[in-house]
Formats: sequence, C-alpha cells, structure tokens
Amino acid sequence: MNLSRPFFSGIAGTGMSALAQYLAFQGEKVSGSDRSLDRGAETGKRAYFEGIGVRLTPQDGSGIDGCSCLIVSTAIESTNPEVQRAQALGVAIVHRSDLLAELARRKRTIAISGTSGKSTVTGMVWNVLKAGGLEPSLITGANLNSLMHEGLLGNAVAGMGEWLAIEADESDGSLIKYSPEMGVILNVEKDHKEIEELIPLFERFRDQTTGRVILNGDDWHCEALRRPQDAVFHSAGMADGNVVNLRLGDWGSEFKLGGTGFLLHVPGRHNLTNAMAALAIGRELGISLADCARGLDAYRGVERRHVRIGEAGRVTVVDDFAHNPSKVKACLQTVKAAMDGAPRRILAIFHPHGFAPMKLMGADLVQGAADALDGKDVLFFPEIYYAGGTADKSISSADLARMANALKPASGGKFARFLPTKDEVIAAVAAEAKPGDWVVSMGARDPSLGDFATRLFEAIKASRG
Repeated sequence: MNLSRPFFSGIAGTGMSALAQYLAFQGEKVSGSDRSLDRGAETGKRAYFEGIGVRLTPQDGSGIDGCSCLIVSTAIESTNPEVQRAQALGVAIVHRSDLLAELARRKRTIAISGTSGKSTVTGMVWNVLKAGGLEPSLITGANLNSLMHEGLLGNAVAGMGEWLAIEADESDGSLIKYSPEMGVILNVEKDHKEIEELIPLFERFRDQTTGRVILNGDDWHCEALRRPQDAVFHSAGMADGNVVNLRLGDWGSEFKLGGTGFLLHVPGRHNLTNAMAALAIGRELGISLADCARGLDAYRGVERRHVRIGEAGRVTVVDDFAHNPSKVKACLQTVKAAMDGAPRRILAIFHPHGFAPMKLMGADLVQGAADALDGKDVLFFPEIYYAGGTADKSISSADLARMANALKPASGGKFARFLPTKDEVIAAVAAEAKPGDWVVSMGARDPSLGDFATRLFEAIKASRG
C-alpha cells in the first residue's frame, strides 16, 4: 500500500481525521476534502489541518490527481466525484479500516474491542504506556481532552516507540481485519448488531491476535470467549490484587490496588472497570503500578463522555455520549450515586440516534434507563434523529416514551415525556428543573448534541436567575 501521498475523502470525520493526522505526523504528504468544509462549517478544523501541512481541496475530484491512493469510509458513495475520478485515473481506493489494519501491521499493536468503553480504554492505555516510557502511538475514535488542551484534535499521536493503541470496531465488522500483538475484549452487548452476530466476530478477533488476549471476567460473553492462555480483569481488580479503599465521587474516583494509590478523573463504576482493563494491559507490558497510576492520573477523559457543562441555581447539567442500553444505564447510575447519599432527582434526556438502532434496541435502552431511575425522575425524548437516506420510520420516540411509562405505572404516565423538537425539550426541562436536580443529556451521532447541552444549560441558567 503506497501511502506517500494519500487523499482522504471525508477527512473531517472522526475516524478519517485520526488516520490523516497520523500519516501527516509521520511526514507523509496528506491531502483531503470534506463536504462540511466546503459548506464553510468546522472552520477551526480547516485551520488545524492546514496548520499540520494537510492540503485541503473542494470535494469535486480535483484533488485526486497525483495522489498515491484514495481513502474512503463507508459513508462515501460510489457516485462521489473523487471516487469516480480515482477510478478513471486508476488510483487505488482503500477503505478506512484497511488503512488502519495496514498501520497496525507496521507496529506492535494493542487493539481494544468491545461494545462499550473502547475509546475510554484506548485513551487510558495510551496514557499508561506513555507514563511507562514506551512513547506509544494512538489512533482512536474519540478526542482525548488532554490532547485537545495541547492544541491537537485529540484522536491521533505518532509516537517514537514501537507500540500503537487502536480501537477495533465491531459495528461495521472491521475488527476481524486486525491481527494485533495484544487484543482486548471489554464486553459483548447488543448495540449495532444482535449478540448472535457479534460472537463470531469476537471469536475471530481473539483467534487472530498473535499474542495475549485480555478479557473482562465479569462479562458473561467474554468469559465464554476465554481460553486457558488468556488473561482477565474484573470490575474490582486484576492480577495484582483487588481494589480497596474505593471512594466514588461525582467527577472521579480514588482507590488502592497492590499498595499503590490511584486517582481517576472520570466517574462511575464502569470507568473503574475500564481502568482495570488499562492496568491489566500495562502490567502485561511490565509497567510498574506506580507508573500505571501516573498514567491514569494523566487521563482526563474523552470528548462528550460525562462532561460537566455547568451549574446554575443548584441545577447541574451533564452531557454524555451514552447511546446503548448499558451506557445509558451506567451514565444514569453514576449520576444517581450521590457522594453524600442524599436523594438526587434526575431529569434525563435521551436523543435516539436513528430508526434502525431504535427498532433493534429501543426496548432494551428504555429498560436500562428505567432500571437506573425511579418514579421521581423524568425521562425526556425528542424525536428520533434522522441523518437522511432510506429508513423504516415505523418507530417513533413517542413509542419509546410509552414503553418507559409502562415500566413505571405508579408515575401515572409522568415518568417519560415525548416532545417532538429539541427546542421543546429545552423549554420543558428548564421549566421543570429545581434546586438539587441533575440534568443529563445523552446521545450520539447527531452533531448538534454538544450545542444542545450548552443551549440547555443557558436556558436553565436564565430560568433559575
């Protein structure tokens, strides 16, 4: 694969931007285009790419001439002018996942898979390896806050060492393209696919890993995938011992393991499990517990994962990427577990991210939210996000609200509320919020959700004076 002059069609996307940066950091002559940039959106991203030497062109096919290959994602259609120009010129067309597989072959790679937690654990692992002096590289699907603070996009680093940490994604089946030296399986849950479809993918990923596989011993499906030679971690420990002196806070956690103190700057028991995965990987590579602790202390989360937007009139607003049943449940349980043990009411908003996902897992998602919340809480649903294209629209957020209310009959239908637009949700939540409440906005895919959380906070601030 000739990567000397790659061209990325759709370069502004999270997965594509990580690969483009990684190659640019390695000195390759990278170029690309994106419809969002052509529309004048994401001006900061345009300036960033140009600042690291990436040449940007309109998405009209004009940038393909002289390129060694065209990199595309599944979102790029065959009618795209750059695809058509590449075909006319005989330029190789490479899928994003095939490029990542090629880059993984060139390094000693740790591939982190699982339905939930991949971005978090990949970021934690990169920090642990960095603290251990291994100068690792990183290609991930979400932006690390610490790297963004340094002026980077946050989803790619080209380190001088021999190790590379990547995410292996099961949603598009691409995880079977990798043969990493170390493979990690965090969990196997229904999200983009049914469990029956996922198991063979994870089995193949496990079998293609050339070295050690590390699995979550608390996940039933992971335990079924475990072989005698594989290593495990648990929610409360790993090979060095069990977690003791655990203190869960609203914005982080503290604990001891193996006589070493640890501080996490991300909250929740699910992030404790994620930290155990990262610790297990670090210890497999011979990194001391003290250096692992320094690495986890340096990890400051990833974009839109339990972000504190602000507090106004004693109402706290949180934005979170949660979008499948286990993530929604974990997010709400984290907020519900008040440090002082006092009752805490939650006003939760879930933004459904497509008609097909809601038909697949809408009932499970509603059940997860209902399990975490009680009858005093309120769950709001705007209409399902529609990104365009062919879709079976036979399900609505109104159906999700009805399912939720059926699970909390004592609320008299007041537990879940369907409001068609985001503006209506903002107005309703701002009117409902009272001192001591926590407002949690959850969802993925919709690019307006970060802005929604900010607008929601401003409305609550205005309402609370």
